[in-house]
Amino acid sequence: MKELRIPGTAIKAPHAWPTHAWFTLAFGALFAAIAPFNPAFAFLTGGSSLARVTVILILGSVGILCARQTGLRIESTGLRRPFLTLLAIAAGVALEIVIVDCVLFRSMLRPDYVALFRNQGLGFRTCFFMLAAYVENIEYRLFLMSALVWVIGSLWRGSDGRPANGAFWTAMTLAQVVNIAVNVVPQAAGPITPLVLAYDGLRYLFPGVVWGYLYWRHGFVAAEIASVGTHPFLQPQLGYFL
Repeated sequence: MKELRIPGTAIKAPHAWPTHAWFTLAFGALFAAIAPFNPAFAFLTGGSSLARVTVILILGSVGILCARQTGLRIESTGLRRPFLTLLAIAAGVALEIVIVDCVLFRSMLRPDYVALFRNQGLGFRTCFFMLAAYVENIEYRLFLMSALVWVIGSLWRGSDGRPANGAFWTAMTLAQVVNIAVNVVPQAAGPITPLVLAYDGLRYLFPGVVWGYLYWRHGFVAAEIASVGTHPFLQPQLGYFL
């Protein structure tokens, strides 16, 4: 396969998209057709399945193009035992969320949030949140993080011409901050206090940065496996302890 050198960088990108990219977009479109999964996506697409599919395909395609420009990969890479390693990470993040929700901040959880885990069946919750995690990663990792790395990395480069490590850290953090700002903060029951910020940081920001780091170091597929794989560990525990 011929290679294309990106002007102004030391990165080479193949002409053809990898198979993983096509599968990522296909599954993203399928899942987006089912439901919007988050308030911002629902508002943007106005309740239309066709609009959701179109937007996800556009966002995913732009994200893949930005990834090719910055050296980010779609396929899973660099892990000796990828599936077991990623499931271990998923279980660890699930445990962290359980501790945050059920121990550290249990008294400040919204009643409707708690009711969700008490009233909805485990199977429905697990499937819903697995699909939601998949679509969310396309929106905020594949698209937004990749685009931010491309923009920030064009100004902040390392000696090899690639985006500096700080550009990746900044992009993955900002992408999740945007996610929280448009999907979590509007649903807050009261004012934004330091305690609320601490909760949001541990409950939402930390997992998003973990997925962003996996995308950066081990490919987008690795981030998807870990993120989606969190919920078979997480949902039974939240249903029991809440």
